[in-house]
Parts: sequence; structure tokens; C-alpha cells
Amino acid sequence: MRKIPLRSVAILSFSIGGIYLFDNKFNARTFQRNGLTIWNGLCIGLDYKINFRPDKGDKIDELHERVAQRILRVCKFNGGLYIKLGQAIQVQSAILPPAYQRTFKTMYDEAPAVDFDQVAKIFQEDFKCHPDDMFDDFERVSVASASVAQVHRAKLKDGTLVAVKVQKPDIKKQMNWDLMAYKALMHTYEYFFDLPLTWTAETQDKHLRAEVDFINEGKNSERTKKDLEKIRSLKDKVYVPKVFWDYTSNRVLTCEWIDGVKVTDKEGLARYGYKLHDVMKTTIDIFASQIFVTGFVHADPHPGNVFVRPHPNKSKKHYQIVLIDHGLYVEESIVFRHQYSLFWKSLFLMDTDTINQICQEWGISDPEIFASATLMKPYKPKTALHIATTRKFSLQDAYEMQMALKERIKTFLSNTELIPRELIFVGRNMNIVRALNKELGSPVNRINIMGNWAVKGLGSDWSYWDGNAKTFNEKQQQLLGRENSFIDFFSQLSFVLKSRFNYWMFRGTLLLISIGFYLTKVRESVGNWIKGKEESSKGFEDVLDDRMKQTIEENFGKVFEG
Repeated sequence: MRKIPLRSVAILSFSIGGIYLFDNKFNARTFQRNGLTIWNGLCIGLDYKINFRPDKGDKIDELHERVAQRILRVCKFNGGLYIKLGQAIQVQSAILPPAYQRTFKTMYDEAPAVDFDQVAKIFQEDFKCHPDDMFDDFERVSVASASVAQVHRAKLKDGTLVAVKVQKPDIKKQMNWDLMAYKALMHTYEYFFDLPLTWTAETQDKHLRAEVDFINEGKNSERTKKDLEKIRSLKDKVYVPKVFWDYTSNRVLTCEWIDGVKVTDKEGLARYGYKLHDVMKTTIDIFASQIFVTGFVHADPHPGNVFVRPHPNKSKKHYQIVLIDHGLYVEESIVFRHQYSLFWKSLFLMDTDTINQICQEWGISDPEIFASATLMKPYKPKTALHIATTRKFSLQDAYEMQMALKERIKTFLSNTELIPRELIFVGRNMNIVRALNKELGSPVNRINIMGNWAVKGLGSDWSYWDGNAKTFNEKQQQLLGRENSFIDFFSQLSFVLKSRFNYWMFRGTLLLISIGFYLTKVRESVGNWIKGKEESSKGFEDVLDDRMKQTIEENFGKVFEG
């Protein structure tokens, strides 16, 4: 056997060690992070390809567990944007297999902070001075740390308390490689599994790059403040902290300091004496108004970005919702906002023609799946939203049923070029808001609130309540020149009756959903009282999650066992 020369071994070892040291010291661990990502990505793909087979149907939960643990390890080791990936999985975990629920439940815990020396270096590069030269007091230890930045409490020279958000130094170095690795994996999975996965990549890339520009975040916050001030019912209930532009750069954002508690802090809200129902309703009103009315949507409203404080100008019983972290936003087109509002209204009216028409224009071939994903509850055409299925199904062949799910997802997006990119981040917003409501025990009926705001988004034109018919103005134009006033009168009368009927049908559907919601609450309260329990074990969102899982099982098998 030929011996390997010691010199070659030494050169190889020296080279590997040199690359490792360079990667750690000057390259923000880019080679290690992306090597880990690609390796684990390939392992996950092969694991599913090899073990997702008919003869291993009873091992599916073990497969999900392995994959979930792999993804979690990659997210925690790589940090940065990978934390956001883990948080996105955590948001969706309620309708994912239990392995993902167990594994990703800690993803909103604080990320590690960087040392103050690195913070000072960023100030020196951006402002040509030390933080102590800019502020009367700058706390060395951060008060919060997230995926791309950390926050320090400081005091301006005039005594004003501020929150200084400082970007972590390696984020921009890592971003290009992170996004390249993400795109490469999406292309690989699309090839292996024959599923449309890459269509979101460019949109995700664009918005994530905008998120790490703190000048852009400051502008977003000021625009959001102006938008919300125009909505009379919310103007006094929501607050966006002021930006101090003289202390802001692309990597440093300085805003006024706000004391409060997280929107999901039950004990904190109880100390203030605020009702969970009121706080959660206002929170959903804020984000629903963005989706359906203003069209400028906060795409990352997780618990760390939504606070509650006592109203500064009113009695203690009044509160304000405080929105922070305005980096990730999506701006809806006017056409999309109108279509999305009309889509929601049509769900309540069981107007399948309009639902199908909108889905066709958006390149979505399965309106039923899309409607269920939008509502985050099972949706069946011609079945009122307040009616739920109770049918039970047993698993006959896990592999075949899950393959059926894959095929349906595959054909769900019939033309990805037509899909509005706004849906990516609007869906993210709605998923996170649903999770907030669930964490508080589902004190409000989220679906009803969203439905009401969808109607506000359509405005006061009665023509939107006339099914798929033309607008009232178009009808009037058609009737001009007709000499038969008798026909003109009955055409207008028909329009008035039909539009009012549809409107009150919508209101009736909301009422029935509300009755069902409160009956569920009463039943749980009585059951807990009989059993001696203090709190409800399942809220409204839990019930919807269970029904979503049951619906998937009915169609595709028990993919959620375990």
C-alpha cells in the first residue's frame, strides 16, 4: 500500500486550518454555515426520498422528528436569518406534524447578543464616534436580542429615553451567501420532489434585504403611523414610536423608549387590569385594517413586536397597542387589495363563482385548499362557515394518502407567474396573528373580525353585493336610452333587493359564527367548572386547528399521528 507523504498531510491540515481560521475571523463563518446548510439539506432530501415509502408508513413520525431536529440544529448554529426560518416554521407548527410542534416551540426565545465592543465599532463606522459621544448614557448590555439586531437602552443629551436598535455586524456579510444557499436548496427540492417551491424565492430575497436597511425601517414606521391615524376607530388605540433621524443610519435605528408588556403576557395584562378580549380585538383590528384598507402590511407581528401600555393621556383603564420593528413590510397593489377583500366577502356568502374567478386570475387551481389556508379553518363549497364536519376516518394507507396530498399541492399552484406575491407576506401576517390569539386562549373570533374589515376594504359601493353582476353605474349606462321606464325601474329594483339580501346574508353568517364561538366558550366554561378546572383547555383557535387536521386526515390520511 502506498504511503501518503507526511508533507502532503501537513499541507492539507495547514490549508484546512487556515481556511477555518479565516472563516471564523474575517468571513463571519460563511463557509461553515453554508456547508452545514447544504449538507443537512441534502440529508433531509435523501431521508424523505429513501424513507417516505409504502412499507414504512408506520415510521413517518420518526422521519418527521429527525428532519425537525436537523432543521433546528442548523437554525441555532447559523443564527441570523436562519432564526427567522425557524420562527416561520414555528408559526406554522399548529398544522404541521407534532414533531415540528415539539421541536420549534422555543424559536421565539432571545437570540445571543454580541459584545459591546462590536456595537461600538458599528457606531464608529457609521457615525465616526463612540456611542458615549452621541448619548448621555448608553447601556452596555442589550435589553433584547433578535435574529438580525439587538436593542440597547440609552438617553439623549436632553434626557429623552430611547431604544437603540443595532444591527449585528456579520448580518450583511452572511446575507448573500444565506440567500444563495436558500435558493439552491429550493431548486434542489423542486427537482427531487417535483413541487413548485422556487416561485417565492425572489420576493423573499427582495424583502429580507430591505429588512436589514434601518433607514427603510424608519420610513416604514412613519408611514404606518400616518396610515393608522387615518382610521378613526384605531387612531387613539395604537401607537408607533417616534424615530430620531439624527441618531439613525442603515445599521442603527433610534426610537423613543416605550414601557409596556408583550401582547401575549397574560399576567402583565392582568396587572394593568386589561381584558384579553379587548386587547386581542384591537390587535386584530390593526392588522386587518392594514390588509384590507391601507394596503401597507406589517409582515412580522410576532409577540416581541407588539406591546401593550397604559394610555399616556387617559385613565389607567385605557390602553394602547404599541407596534415596533417595522423592517418587514409588504405593499399591496390596489387591485390585489380589492380582490382579496372581495374573496373574503365571497367566502361568507358562499359565492363560489367569485371565489373561483379570483383563484383562476391568481393561477390557483384548487380554491377549496386556498380558502381553507386563508381562513385557517376547513372550507367546503356550498357549506356555511359556521357548519363543521364531525365525520371520522381511519388510516388505510399512509403513504398513498400523503402522496395524494403531494399531488394536490403540486396542482394547487397551476401558474406561479400569476400568483400575487403579496400573498406570501399577508399569509405570514395572518398566521402570526392567529398564533397570538391562540396563545391568549382565543378570546376573540378572529374570522368575524377579518370578515368585517374585508367589507370595509370594499367601501360603500352596493354593486359589490350584487354577486358577479356588473357595477351599478355600468347598469345605469346600459339602461340609458331605453324608453321603457318600466324595465328600467324593475332592473334597479332587482339590483337593490339582491344587493341588500346578500349584505344581510353576510351579517347573518357573522352572527351564526359568533353564536357558535360563544356557545363553545360557554360549554368549555361549564365543563371546566364541573371538573374543577380554572382555565379552558382548548380555545377557538385550537378547535380550528383540530378541524384543519381532521379535514386533512379525511382527505389524505393521518399525517399528524404521534
